[in-house]
Amino acid sequence: MKKHVVLNERIIERVAPKNFKPQDDHLFKRYWKTVAPECHLWIIEKPLVIRDSIFYPKSFKFFDRYTHYNGISFLGKLMRVFFWVTKKKVSLGKSVWIHDNFSGNYFHWFAECLPRLLFSESFQNGHIVILPKNLSKFSFVKESLDLMGAKYEFFDKNQNYEISELILTNRIGRISEFRKELLFKVKAKFDFLGSNEAPKRKIYIRRKPAKARNILNEEAVLKVLSDHHVESLYLDDFNLIDEIRLMDETCLLISIHGAGLTNMLFMQGSGNVLEFRNEEDGGASTNSFFNLASELGINYYYLTNKTTSHKTNHADFEIDVEKLNDILTTIHLPSNNA
Repeated sequence: MKKHVVLNERIIERVAPKNFKPQDDHLFKRYWKTVAPECHLWIIEKPLVIRDSIFYPKSFKFFDRYTHYNGISFLGKLMRVFFWVTKKKVSLGKSVWIHDNFSGNYFHWFAECLPRLLFSESFQNGHIVILPKNLSKFSFVKESLDLMGAKYEFFDKNQNYEISELILTNRIGRISEFRKELLFKVKAKFDFLGSNEAPKRKIYIRRKPAKARNILNEEAVLKVLSDHHVESLYLDDFNLIDEIRLMDETCLLISIHGAGLTNMLFMQGSGNVLEFRNEEDGGASTNSFFNLASELGINYYYLTNKTTSHKTNHADFEIDVEKLNDILTTIHLPSNNA
């Protein structure tokens, strides 16, 4: 078992939003400057895959911080050991581990999992990405790996595995922290789908009704957006290739806080993003897209709004349409109806 450091720890200083107001400092103050931890990997001979975790029997060690955001409890580890003892095992060849328990989310997949795959590239020699079968239901997982030319295999969590050699990558940071060099590596893998034409489209990502993050006055919002020649689309209707091509044509991307904003990764040059935000929430996950835009060199705008909860992921939004109109007026972009 050997550890390799690929990227050293570094300080990250973020660029302020284009329309930043000092009274909104409470939303961003924890993230103006942070420290990104190192990116490293382990090369491990004959580790075990027990359900959703990696166990190294020689030192009786679980690598649970690599596979789970909050690790695995002592009881959870005992249950996995019992599972190993009572279930038959299957052998796997040389493999790469890039996922954790949040990887079924579009944002986490592109901003965290694919970077883990790419920083391990130079250590791969016939290694195959292994993923739990539950990730196979997300089309973007298979589509993105196919487009990148990566070899992968889905495993069954109800089966134990012994791997001949595993490249185990660490998580690239705490939630909402990224590595610029890895984001641009991911972006480069999909650049062949783009065009050489200057982006002109203005896109608003609509959300279908959900338990939270609904826009209570969306009809009024759609009217303002239409007046500014912004197209309103459900990205659920696109496959990954068409979604990437759409983003390549987009000069302004607008959305309520949500995974759809991950698509700024596929915009050309220094694009523009407008995020509808909760006026009370300055937490880590809520700053994911501000931080992502800063790392990518995207012009980030925000619109604060009243919500039904101070926790964004549990809130519905009442968008301030007057402020929305004012912001759209200040962002000078080409019209997409010319």
